[in-house]
Amino acid sequence: MIRYRIALIGLFLLINGSALASGLVAGFRMWHGPDRTRIVFDLTHEVSFKVATAESPKRLTVELPSLSLMTSITTEAGSGPVLGISTERSVSGDLIVVFDLARELEAHAFMLAPRDPYPYRLVIDLTPHDASVGTQALPESGAEEGYLVLIDPGHGGDDPGAIGASGEYEKEVALQISNRLASLINGQQPIRAELTRESDFYISLRDRVQLALSRRADVFVSIHADAAKRASASGASVFVLSEKGAGSELGKWLAERENASDLAGGVDIGRREPVVREALLDMGIDWKVKESRKLARELLNELGQVGDLHSERVESAAFVVLKAIDIPAVLVEAGFMTNRSEERALKDRMHQERLAGALYRALLGYCKIDTRCPHGDLRLGEYIVRPGDTLSVIAARMNIAEAALRDANGLASDTLRVGRTLTLPGS
Repeated sequence: MIRYRIALIGLFLLINGSALASGLVAGFRMWHGPDRTRIVFDLTHEVSFKVATAESPKRLTVELPSLSLMTSITTEAGSGPVLGISTERSVSGDLIVVFDLARELEAHAFMLAPRDPYPYRLVIDLTPHDASVGTQALPESGAEEGYLVLIDPGHGGDDPGAIGASGEYEKEVALQISNRLASLINGQQPIRAELTRESDFYISLRDRVQLALSRRADVFVSIHADAAKRASASGASVFVLSEKGAGSELGKWLAERENASDLAGGVDIGRREPVVREALLDMGIDWKVKESRKLARELLNELGQVGDLHSERVESAAFVVLKAIDIPAVLVEAGFMTNRSEERALKDRMHQERLAGALYRALLGYCKIDTRCPHGDLRLGEYIVRPGDTLSVIAARMNIAEAALRDANGLASDTLRVGRTLTLPGS
């Protein structure tokens, strides 16, 4: 897509697409990420379009020739930098959508070809004038010290990931489990956990890698709940990078699906930078894979304590998001959205707590053998009660019977005081 700057009354940025056909606007949505706001129009046909930003008043204008609206175009009050949206018709009958903005923004627009479950999409990314797309949200390296676990909730935004038999989205399950895991780590241990995304927006594979590098993460854990060709496929799996190709047919198929996420998520392929660095730490790759396998074995052991395993061995596949990261990196498949019973379980809060607890215990287990981790400072065998905790939730997270937890701490009731340190029996 070519960008044209044209001086009109005020400053306008015009971005033109090729004229092919008219059609319908069948869907509309906006995502607000840390570095951009994304606007998406679902179209029944590829069409010509014009996108213009103005300084006074601050607004974005989208012109779609001869299109009919088959959906509502609205926004919540104070939703990101968009203050309001209105629609009108030009004299020639073109549909004009006007976005009132809180501040000056740059616009980059492009068309995406149909990809299940989406039709043609017109995607518009709004970013600050001084920001490079995809980098604004990345913090300065070394901003915080300490052992950092970077948790990567798969998919997001326009990329739903696997869609379950009853319509649940993988992207939501992955984010929910990731949030529970991060909260558990940060509330209990001297090590830190951060997320690559904290809400429902898409981050390109390249930017997920860049986040791990810029934040100087020590461990990278990508969390998914994927699909399989067989609806009966079930159980959790853990993958590490394969240098020689996938270790199983399922691994190969999953890697192909995950590596294509940018297409569903809405990455402008024409502007995309290479994700995988050609000279990938040739001297350190053996260490990385070896350490990743150690972490993966800890994860499999703990996941097997709270549910079924799809494979009891560490799987390997050429996941792009694992390739360009020079630290121990794993991809966890918490289960299969395409299995009806697992889909229900993956959406269940207590099952998510059990999964988050298993991942937490595995990370502590790996930390104890990782010389980079301050394992002498780890609080093992105890749990600090946090706001919102209940005895049943703590028992689920720590994989301990409620009665045993109650007896070990002399609890006469299930009432817990925030800040109290509980002893974990059997730890």
